[in-house]
Amino acid sequence: MNISIVIPCLNESETLQICLDKIKKEIYETKLKAEIIVADNGSSDGSLEIDKKNNVKIINVTKKGYGYAIRAGIDASVGEYILIADADNSYDFNELSNFYNKIHAGFDIVQGCRLPSGGGKIEKNAMPVTHRLIGNPFFSFISRILFKLPFNDVYCGMKIIRREFFQKIDFFSGGMVWCLEILIKSKVNSAKSSELSITLHKDGRINGKSHLRTISDGLRTIKFILTCSPKWIYILPSILLLLIPTLLIIYSFINGNFFIFINNNLINLFTSTFIGLQLLILGLYVTLRAETLGLTKGGQLNKFFNFFTLKKSLIINFFIIIIINYLYLNDLLYFLKDFNKNIFAAFSSLMSINIIFSSFFISLLRINK
Repeated sequence: MNISIVIPCLNESETLQICLDKIKKEIYETKLKAEIIVADNGSSDGSLEIDKKNNVKIINVTKKGYGYAIRAGIDASVGEYILIADADNSYDFNELSNFYNKIHAGFDIVQGCRLPSGGGKIEKNAMPVTHRLIGNPFFSFISRILFKLPFNDVYCGMKIIRREFFQKIDFFSGGMVWCLEILIKSKVNSAKSSELSITLHKDGRINGKSHLRTISDGLRTIKFILTCSPKWIYILPSILLLLIPTLLIIYSFINGNFFIFINNNLINLFTSTFIGLQLLILGLYVTLRAETLGLTKGGQLNKFFNFFTLKKSLIINFFIIIIINYLYLNDLLYFLKDFNKNIFAAFSSLMSINIIFSSFFISLLRINK
């Protein structure tokens, strides 16, 4: 079979028939061997009756969420390619042949683009102003910077994928974040990708409401991005925070004012070092989590963990705690003021204890290694 058309549906009786008529017309005119799959997410407004009348394949999806519906539709498909679009008539299914011809040229995924930055068009009142001017452009820009995605509209709901390629990929998102997950995983798995400009129309619903939740979906997207990009968000900033105090200490030593610099800036140095260590540890957590979820290529931390084992961490940090407290109790921190001696001993011990517990936690995350 050439193509499967997957339509997620939740109470779309006002527009579903319009979409199905457009699809049937396209199938007839292109002579494609096709199937129509409606992944119903619990409709109660007559949408199911419309599906049955049109003799389409109905997949009843009990788990609520856009991502769950799409994934269930993909799992039930048999076509070489899968076109995905919503049932509210905001996406024009007359574009079916354009998407098919594009992906048939040798791509694994072709993403639609509604934004003018990628040649798309948004009809008046077809998209909320906050989504059109802030949300979609912002998340698309961040995705291009952090993940090198070649797309201008990461949240476009109309796309076509090669089924064989994406059957090899595991997905976990159940909501709207699935739109971003599939693009990131296409990049991680070296998919051949392209973009097709389309027009977003005002949806045809009169009584029905949009299923988008601006704030909650936006927060989930931010959380998702924070999980997907540990290198830029955590690890590199942590290295910078650790490097700055080290360079300042070296500079003060070269200039001959080491003791004065340490006494005057001890709290600032510890603060920068502590935050840097916390960001580094968080970066390690997130990297391991991202690898587990398939959001980044595995093995990025192998060299680090081959050097920095749990055993070495315990030995080094216990040794630091013993040495620091020995120096403090025997009044050997003579170069520090009395108040700074307490600060130095307490902060050094606390940081070592924190690293010890963090090392245990990281080792648990890598228990299968």
